Amino acid sequence: MTRPVKEIPRTMRKIAMILIISFVLNLAWEMSQAFLFAPHFSSVTDFIFIHSIAAFTDVALTLLILSPELFLFNRIFRKGDEWKRIVLTASFGFLIAVGIERYALSTGMWAYGPYMPIIPLFGVGLTPVLQLMVLPVFIDSSVRKLQ
Repeated sequence: MTRPVKEIPRTMRKIAMILIISFVLNLAWEMSQAFLFAPHFSSVTDFIFIHSIAAFTDVALTLLILSPELFLFNRIFRKGDEWKRIVLTASFGFLIAVGIERYALSTGMWAYGPYMPIIPLFGVGLTPVLQLMVLPVFIDSSVRKLQ
């Protein structure tokens, strides 16, 4: 017997909303920054497929970045400490993004095109780093407002 929707724990509802919103926003971000990377698709179908896979990966990364928010921050921060949550979440996203970008570039998983803005000290693209800094914060804020 299934439980009514009202009985689904709040955290599970929040995670479901994060998954949906994250996929939509990350897919849009992936597709909009495609021109900043070296050519990596040969048709419209290929373009959609490649960026859908990337968006699913970004959903998993978003869950990882938001996991402290979901399971820890409510216990350690008070209501007025919203800026601390944002800074920590964005910082965690920055570290993960820089690590992923450096690995992907060093192994040839992808390459940047001539228009990709590079973060000088780290040698990685600005838009993929911003993606994992900004979108998780925006997604968390949106989900909070929807609950």
